Amino acid sequence: MKTRLLIIEGSPLIDWVERKAQIFLLLITFLFITWNAQAQQQGTLSGKVTDVNSAPLPGATVVLVGTSLGTVTDQNGDFTLNAPVGAARVRISFVGYQTKELQAEVKAGDNTRLNFSLEEGSLLSEEVVIIGSRATSGRSRIDTPVPVDIIQAKEIRATGQVDITQILNFVAPSISSNRQPGGDGSAHIDPVALRGVAPDQTLVLINGKRRHGSALVNVLGTPAQGSVAVDFNSIPVGAIERIEVLRDGAAAQYGSDAIAGVVNIVLKKDTENVTVSTTAGVHNTKFRNTTDGALFQTDINYGFGFGKGGYLNLTAQINQREGTRRGGYYELTNRLTNARQYWYSYAATTPNEEVDAKELSVDRYSSVASGNAAQNGSGLFFNAAIPLGDGAEVYAFGGIGSRESNSPNNAYRFPNGTSNARSISSRYVPELYPDGFLPENVARINDKSFTTGLRGNKSGWDVDLSNTFGSNSVQYYVENTLNASLGASSPTRFYSGKLLFSQNTTNLGFVRKFSELSVGQSLGVAFGAEHRIENYQIEAGEEASHKGYGRTYVTLVGGTATGITPAGAQAFPGYQPGDEQDESRSNIGLYGDLEYDITDRILLTGALRYEDYSDFGDKLTWKTSTRIKLTDDIALRGAVSTGFRAPSLQQQYYSATTSIPQGDGSLLLSAVANNESAVTKAFGVPQLKAETSFNLSAGATARLFNDFTLTVDAYQIDIDDRVTLTGFFQTTTSSSDPVVQGAAAVVANLLSAYPDVNSAQFFSNSIDTRTRGIDAILSYRSAVGRGILNVSVATNFTRTEVVNVKPPVGLVEGASTEVRNYLSERIFFDRLQKGRYERGTPQDKIILSASYTYKKFTPFVRLTRFGEYTSFASQNNLDNPTGARDQTFSSKWVSDFTLSYQLAPFVSVTAGANNLFDVYPDEQIIANNQTGALPYGTAAGQQFGFNGAFYYGRLTFSF
Repeated sequence: MKTRLLIIEGSPLIDWVERKAQIFLLLITFLFITWNAQAQQQGTLSGKVTDVNSAPLPGATVVLVGTSLGTVTDQNGDFTLNAPVGAARVRISFVGYQTKELQAEVKAGDNTRLNFSLEEGSLLSEEVVIIGSRATSGRSRIDTPVPVDIIQAKEIRATGQVDITQILNFVAPSISSNRQPGGDGSAHIDPVALRGVAPDQTLVLINGKRRHGSALVNVLGTPAQGSVAVDFNSIPVGAIERIEVLRDGAAAQYGSDAIAGVVNIVLKKDTENVTVSTTAGVHNTKFRNTTDGALFQTDINYGFGFGKGGYLNLTAQINQREGTRRGGYYELTNRLTNARQYWYSYAATTPNEEVDAKELSVDRYSSVASGNAAQNGSGLFFNAAIPLGDGAEVYAFGGIGSRESNSPNNAYRFPNGTSNARSISSRYVPELYPDGFLPENVARINDKSFTTGLRGNKSGWDVDLSNTFGSNSVQYYVENTLNASLGASSPTRFYSGKLLFSQNTTNLGFVRKFSELSVGQSLGVAFGAEHRIENYQIEAGEEASHKGYGRTYVTLVGGTATGITPAGAQAFPGYQPGDEQDESRSNIGLYGDLEYDITDRILLTGALRYEDYSDFGDKLTWKTSTRIKLTDDIALRGAVSTGFRAPSLQQQYYSATTSIPQGDGSLLLSAVANNESAVTKAFGVPQLKAETSFNLSAGATARLFNDFTLTVDAYQIDIDDRVTLTGFFQTTTSSSDPVVQGAAAVVANLLSAYPDVNSAQFFSNSIDTRTRGIDAILSYRSAVGRGILNVSVATNFTRTEVVNVKPPVGLVEGASTEVRNYLSERIFFDRLQKGRYERGTPQDKIILSASYTYKKFTPFVRLTRFGEYTSFASQNNLDNPTGARDQTFSSKWVSDFTLSYQLAPFVSVTAGANNLFDVYPDEQIIANNQTGALPYGTAAGQQFGFNGAFYYGRLTFSF
């Protein structure tokens, strides 16, 4: 059935080919111009950098001012740099020394030599950031009116992590991201959350331009449930110069999604360097003395300059990661109830023989994978600019990334079964799998982006016109499985369908700084407009992936024969024709931004933004912030803002029907009904509207004793009308409670027009929340002995409270008060869901890190404390009145260590360990792991995962 993706007029593939053809032509034109620009005559600058005692300074940064050309000194302090003919100004900087500039005249074909002698200075860096302001050219990160973290490439390399989500999780205390086990889409795309709110409430930028989201909406039970995340890991780590994390609401500046803040990824534009880095590692852990999860990744980065300021930087990446397995021993007797196991037979008559499950020869340690998905991927990114003269330039950046991710399902289909897996076992077909089987969910993820623009100065205004196109697609397959209703003739591999999201954004911005004012020191002014088009598609899988063909399987349930007619592929029934979507929308935004330096100590900012969406309406947001310097080294800062997040197309139109096994041997056919469906309207769920927010923040920054910096920021984020995915509204129940039975009858009546569905979920503006927290970062940098010591302590403490649950006014209108209360409190948004928001992730994180650079050696150590969190059980059937299945997972410390050695001027070697002491989270309690097969599971993985120690080596060549 995959052939239907190919040559169909007007199909997504044809559209994609046409777009890529246009981009290809643009790239060819760009490279042609680049090639010709390189023909310009050049000369050479060379020299030596030393301290005042004539000792060479290896690793000093050499930059040709006004261009992107630069290099670093070798172990002897020497440098050589190609430069365009004419006057040149060379800047030298080195940590712990004062920056120095010299003028030179470059002649065609000649070498001009400059020697530099640097004096000692402060070791504290004055990192300049652009994010958080549209009206200035940047400020020191401790002079900004709102908090901004800067994660430099050197710090990224020191983490030992190889993908962006894990780097952020272990470097930024206010960010959380964890890989999810199991077969849901969350196992393939890692969500990233800032300050304890949802992943889609943080805006992501690349080089200051809006990044598209993924096609995936998280629908199974994880802390990211109901949200749409950006696929960070489609961006090669080797392409990144730095990551800027703005920890404050910024919707009035950047638009929808920036409720918690903004993550801006700045791409490299280095020239005259080739860097090749290869990392290999493996998990070696005490868990069953396991060695698995082998990883191999290679990044190649090359940049070259041309003309007066032109550059092209290219990065390629390939990676391969084996999966990990942390499943436990599948017990033959239920550990909670001591229930016997039964043989579930494929037969035309009632089986009359009970078979002792102990006779089975299945490897019960392999019954559940419960670990990282296996992934293979590659990516190619570029960042480029062509100078046009008079300060103007054409720029472009973007890339493509693809990977295949394989995540085994969390439930082995045994030839026997437990009380909570009868319907799974009943679909067993011995002709295909004599010993049972473990289905594997496979996702093929493709991500593409391309930005091109023109920027320069016109009549004193900096002007930037750009267009960004991006798309993300996820194709699903299920392998090592079957459609039981086809019997022994069933395929074992199915195409389950495809999700596709694309976005095109056009920006025009103007910025100017006025310095000659009658009142005040300077005024930065920015204004502009943005137009965005989005499209979301669902494509059905092949027929056999979702259809039932009427074959009956007889099962033994408590000694009683039960017949069922299961449908679709085990583990992930495909998207059906009724789920297919092709929906678009557009919006336009207008913004203005002011930054007023009243004096050199007082800064006041203000921003307004108006957005109008074609599908849900318009919104006006605002922000104001201030920074007051009490002394040259101590400042206070604060901000007040409003924000919003438009409901994503994925949340509005996602639709799927899945088969969920029940304990009585039946199948629960559950639909996630899209917001426009008849099912949703029958339940009285209204159209989605925008989430709105009100942010407050206050903090202080300080430079202490010349070697310390300290920032402390408190915040409060109130979010109204948050979009969530409801609980399961079911037509059947095993409860004897009359209220529960009455609720099931009401739901059955509402779903009577949909005989193939006996359960439904919806997206709804369900809750209001309040998040409060404190961030604190203390950094120390000083010369100690003959080396340089870096120490930092970074902390985040966050609490979220669900302050209001908002069932739709028309929810199951006409039902009794008791039934409506039950459906509103126990189903619509139950304690399990509330617990995910309030305590489902660590409430605090502390990161202690230190490095010491001495000659060619740099050891680095990091200790991370992940705070406690709680997993709550549902009370849908009034079966957990005392919270007996609730579990609080204790806090844990994780230790990482690396040692880097500069083997030669162009070769460095790094060896390290992540989770050096092989720490694991608490195991799940018996009530939540009755079979013993899931000692950790999804609930136990919200701190740092559960894969144990990881040892790695890295070899880096730089020419």
